[in-house]
Amino acid sequence: MTSGAERPFEIQAHRGGRQFFPENTLQAFRSAADNGFRVVELDLHVSRDRRVVVSHDPLLPSSKGLHGAGRLGQRIYSLTYSEIAGFDCGVPHPDFPCQERVTACPPLLSEVFKGVEGHMAARGMGGEMVYNLEIKLWPGRDGILHPPPRDYAALVLEVVREAGMQSRVRLQSFDWRVIREVYRQAPDTACGLLVAKTSSIRPNLRRLGFTPRWLNPLSSLVTRTLLRQLHACGMRVVPWTINTLKEARRIRNIGADGIITDVGNISLLFY
Repeated sequence: MTSGAERPFEIQAHRGGRQFFPENTLQAFRSAADNGFRVVELDLHVSRDRRVVVSHDPLLPSSKGLHGAGRLGQRIYSLTYSEIAGFDCGVPHPDFPCQERVTACPPLLSEVFKGVEGHMAARGMGGEMVYNLEIKLWPGRDGILHPPPRDYAALVLEVVREAGMQSRVRLQSFDWRVIREVYRQAPDTACGLLVAKTSSIRPNLRRLGFTPRWLNPLSSLVTRTLLRQLHACGMRVVPWTINTLKEARRIRNIGADGIITDVGNISLLFY
């Protein structure tokens, strides 16, 4: 088996590489393509009318809506997409002073596919974009913040198939239940498991019932020993979220397969 160190080192734009634009917006994803990324990471939720929406949090922003009306944070799962489209997610985050203020609502996953693919085609960009989709759900919150795992997996896979993106998506989650459902419904899909504690790796892999192609841990968990163990099982490892040159080099030097980063320009990390 080829070792992680011998594979091309992959750099993923976290939530679109949110250094320059607010996270999970079409502007952020297009900027990631402009700045050399060929893998973008993004987060998924489901609206009340069963549309797959791109947003990190289950609650929408509590700032003013796109049309100026004050909006309280509301659950995405409680709103139709026409209601969600009135929320403003283009406000810069204070942790990212270079972010540009944009007019943006939470996009549909289908709109991200169309927007990025169209942008790259119009500019004659080489390569293809890969979409690393994090399915956001929590045990005990089925029917409150999201559909049950079986329905959730089916909705996401339907959007992926309609866009013809089966070969260019990865589906990952912290919740093993939905990844198991993805595998059951579409076993050829590239699946990934996210982990925030080393102690959760073995139990969640057992519950999953198959070996995913990817296991993506919090960067502070990653050691040479862990990487050897995961690579020996056939999994690739891309830790999150790495925003400094020092940590990026450490992760690459010990044999990880890539990093997930907020930094908006690859050259700012390595070149």
